[in-house]
Amino acid sequence: MVRARSTVRGVVLLQLVANGLGVVVVALYFTFLLPPAAEGELAGIDLNLAVFGLYLAANVLLLLPLNALMLRRAVAWVREGHAPTERQRRFLFSLPGFETLTALGSWFGAAVLFGVLNEDVQRVSVGIALAGVVTCTLLYLLLEGHFRPLYALALADADLPADRRDVWPRLMLSWLLGSAVPLVAIGLSPLISPVALDPTRLAWLAMVGAAAGGVVMSVAAVSVSRPLNRVRDALRRIEQGDTDVAVPVDDLGELGRLAEGVNDLVAGIREREELREVFSRQVGQAGLADLALAVADGDAAIGDRREVTVLFVDLQGYTRFAEGRPPEEVVAMLNRFFRVVVAVVNREGGWINKFEGDAALCLFGAPQHQPDHAARALRAAAALPRELEAGGLQLRAGVGVATGQVLAGFVGTVERFEYTVIGDVVNLAARLCEHAKEERTGVLAAATTVLEAGTAGGADTWVGAGRLAVRGRREKAAVYRPAAPSRRARWVGTPWSSRAERRAP
Repeated sequence: MVRARSTVRGVVLLQLVANGLGVVVVALYFTFLLPPAAEGELAGIDLNLAVFGLYLAANVLLLLPLNALMLRRAVAWVREGHAPTERQRRFLFSLPGFETLTALGSWFGAAVLFGVLNEDVQRVSVGIALAGVVTCTLLYLLLEGHFRPLYALALADADLPADRRDVWPRLMLSWLLGSAVPLVAIGLSPLISPVALDPTRLAWLAMVGAAAGGVVMSVAAVSVSRPLNRVRDALRRIEQGDTDVAVPVDDLGELGRLAEGVNDLVAGIREREELREVFSRQVGQAGLADLALAVADGDAAIGDRREVTVLFVDLQGYTRFAEGRPPEEVVAMLNRFFRVVVAVVNREGGWINKFEGDAALCLFGAPQHQPDHAARALRAAAALPRELEAGGLQLRAGVGVATGQVLAGFVGTVERFEYTVIGDVVNLAARLCEHAKEERTGVLAAATTVLEAGTAGGADTWVGAGRLAVRGRREKAAVYRPAAPSRRARWVGTPWSSRAERRAP
């Protein structure tokens, strides 16, 4: 409501300022275009001041209240606190033109009236008409700038008017005000003045016209450069990573479409960042999201061969547990389980490649390179049983760890692909996980992992557990288990055994 009232008051003030400038133009017109020999003729011009005063009073008493009424109707939606209707929006957009046309009609009416009253000296009518053109051109430019905040409100949830052009009309009006009118005044001087202009008056008129043209073109340049500067600042902020930029759309023409395009660009970038963030949470690696986007765009390799350590963790007795409980309870248990696994693996810099029902495949050394991937995996594997026990998990988990060469990269099709690792070491870690469920410690690691970690990686806290016959492999696998768990876990489920020890040679 305050904004609506200030808009009405501002329009009335702008009309008074523009019309006052018109009076100044008339004074300058007679000062510079009437040579000294013709000045005596002014005494014979019947300006009919009484009629002129009545005419001005009629404009003040009739036109300004009428314009104020139209303004209040146009901004009623602001006062009422709701979005404008399409009709109200069109009415608002037409206000600068409407206000300008009413003012132009008043000036041309004055030109005709006083031209008739002073038909012997037509320069009065011409001067008033030229002053009216200057006044109304300036008024239109000022009103367009004045209504910009309301335009921004009206366009918040609406499209810009189709095929509206504002830059060209704005510049042409500036040219009309700054160049065309002074040149027309000079060109008409032989017709409206009986004596030719002397060089001094012509020079003064040229200087005034040049200065006025510079001022007017500066106003026009600012009206164009200001929204462009806003767009430039917005693009700079976007370049710096700020996606909360919003350029106000307060121009109905090309500049408004430019601002709208920047907002659409920001919305697209913001959506892309949100997708990247969601994908990062989905896969657990922010850098992997960028790599996936690069692969989708064809800018990155599909995969590379590298040495990694795979940690596989799986729950024991999950099928029986899920069979006799409601799904909500099962999901709650799984969430507690995965919460601990994610925390432990993330703490050591690993990555949860995927959740597989009641199991998790964790990678160390991919997708980012980690020279100490084996040591990280062993620390995570040793910590998992006691932290799962501390978390009150109802089922026991087995943990298998293995190190070897894999092909790490994206598999799938163009429609759907995912990052994973392919290699025998993945199968070995899964098989060791199955055997670890029967181990007292619940953890088994391949000998290659312990050797890769070395003493600095805590390999001295692991002891040999013999060799295991692993399903699907011809040779037995040498395995290790943690030397001495800090406390013996108590699990609900299958009693522990040491089948792996019995198989050891």
